Amino acid sequence: MAASMKCAWARCLSTILLNSTKHRCQISQPLYASCSNISGDSGEGGTDQTRQEAGPADDTKKHRRDPGKAFTDVRVQKILLRLTGLDLDKVYEYRAAKGAGVAKVALMSDQQLKKVYESASYKALRKLQMPPVLGAREPIDEVLSEDPELEGLNTSKLVFIDISQRVPLKKRTIVVREPNGTLRKASWEERDVTLQKYFPQSGRKIGLPRMFQQDNLECMLDDGKHEYILNRACSQFEIDDPEYIRVTQRTYEHIDGNGKFEDLRSTRHFGPMIFYFTYYKKIDKLLVAFLEEESLEDSLDLVKLYHIVHPSCKSAEKVASMPDATPLEIIRAFAEMDATQKSLVQQAIQTYEKECDSTGSTQLRR
Repeated sequence: MAASMKCAWARCLSTILLNSTKHRCQISQPLYASCSNISGDSGEGGTDQTRQEAGPADDTKKHRRDPGKAFTDVRVQKILLRLTGLDLDKVYEYRAAKGAGVAKVALMSDQQLKKVYESASYKALRKLQMPPVLGAREPIDEVLSEDPELEGLNTSKLVFIDISQRVPLKKRTIVVREPNGTLRKASWEERDVTLQKYFPQSGRKIGLPRMFQQDNLECMLDDGKHEYILNRACSQFEIDDPEYIRVTQRTYEHIDGNGKFEDLRSTRHFGPMIFYFTYYKKIDKLLVAFLEEESLEDSLDLVKLYHIVHPSCKSAEKVASMPDATPLEIIRAFAEMDATQKSLVQQAIQTYEKECDSTGSTQLRR
């Protein structure tokens, strides 16, 4: 059975990863389509707004690039998909929900069972498609006209929205007439409220749900509800909403601080979490966790991802001059030159090497 699952997983990966053209079609586009209720197609602004980096206060000055460009890099997507892994038991874990079907039991031949596992693995890949990572949108502050002759006609704001049929929410014009006569484009908050009233989206509420208020969020994080929080954030917010970025990044930080990385393994949020740690140069604890699991391939992938996202870092330049470097040498170069917790990572490497020596395994070193 395990062999059948592994074979199915390999076939699914081969159809997506080995052909770069198909990769772009099957990963990048569905990546956004899988979050249609939170992506650009579901609704903001009449024109694309310039995005700015959103992250920890002490890091914003260091990173001015749009994280979306790095996240959608084909090489990055391949590594994130490999690191996410495929645990069918977790992907298809039963969640009590309205309309949930009853499990079926069937008698099958080995060939039929193999086809079922291949189908299940392919569907699981679709479930693991990651929410896009973007920088925070900039505020809308555009005045369309100043009409002082209209001042005093109304004591409250008037909101106007285009409700024409077949107009994407993103392209719908929404303007606000101020009591002083100023006509301006609606702010992001005003757009969110107006669009939700006229074109309600399932799973989204008007205003900030109480679960995302900081105190309540911390309580849920302490209860280990990381995946639930991230799923709700995908339903509630646009992916470039500062609130979405705040909630997701705080969740990632809580996981990192408590070493709960496995909570998101084989979920669609594991890749974005790894990318966040990589983009903000915080992969040390995750790298240590991989080494403690004796997963050299994952550890190497993580360091390679770091070098792709930060090609000018010291360890990337050193590795480039070492064409025959072994995986451990590449990881050690990162630990010596770019790790923020150098002693922690170096100790994990030493422990890993001792484990290899004690078991007499040369395969773990490769």
